Amino acid sequence: MNTILSKYAIVIEKIYWFAYLQVLWVLFSLLGFIVFGVFPATHALIMVLKEKDLSSIEAFRIFRNAFTRSFIKLSGAGIVFLFMFVLLIINVIIFQVVYMKVLALGMLGLVFLSMLHFFQYFELGKPIVYQVKRAFSFVWVLPKNNVGYVLAFMGFILSIAFIPGIAFFFGVSITMFFVVKIGNSEESQRLLTLIGDKNDGGESLN
Repeated sequence: MNTILSKYAIVIEKIYWFAYLQVLWVLFSLLGFIVFGVFPATHALIMVLKEKDLSSIEAFRIFRNAFTRSFIKLSGAGIVFLFMFVLLIINVIIFQVVYMKVLALGMLGLVFLSMLHFFQYFELGKPIVYQVKRAFSFVWVLPKNNVGYVLAFMGFILSIAFIPGIAFFFGVSITMFFVVKIGNSEESQRLLTLIGDKNDGGESLN
């Protein structure tokens, strides 16, 4: 009986934790008027997810510090990625030739994966242009990560389609949890070491 109750308590704690992180992500994204806030808020979410055994107050402090310190840099990076997404989506719509549509869709997927690598290995002290270029190179260096990222976001999309209530309260936080897990795997870190670009996901914001 005690075992069942303890497992139940752990499940409830996890549910609360991911819902709490989701709320933080939404509030801070809104604080940046969404367009400017989503990138810093997502970076802050990843920073919290990379830590272990945090209290709610500690998580909030790390989230707030990560958001404020990276806001200017990452809001600019968000505009760059948004521009690329909009441009490619327009190309998908206007192209009449099938292979050109397929090419544009492929580029759209490439930009999406590079954006996830950008989040995963973002470093506050390095230039944005360098990190965007590096993120595109990681798409080719870490193919297994790409598969994991795609599966994680497919799950997110399916949750929106079939259980939107769950997606609203937990979708982003749980999806980014898996993104962090995949990006911090031993194989990923070993490959990053081989290309001379290993990092711990950014500076500590405790």
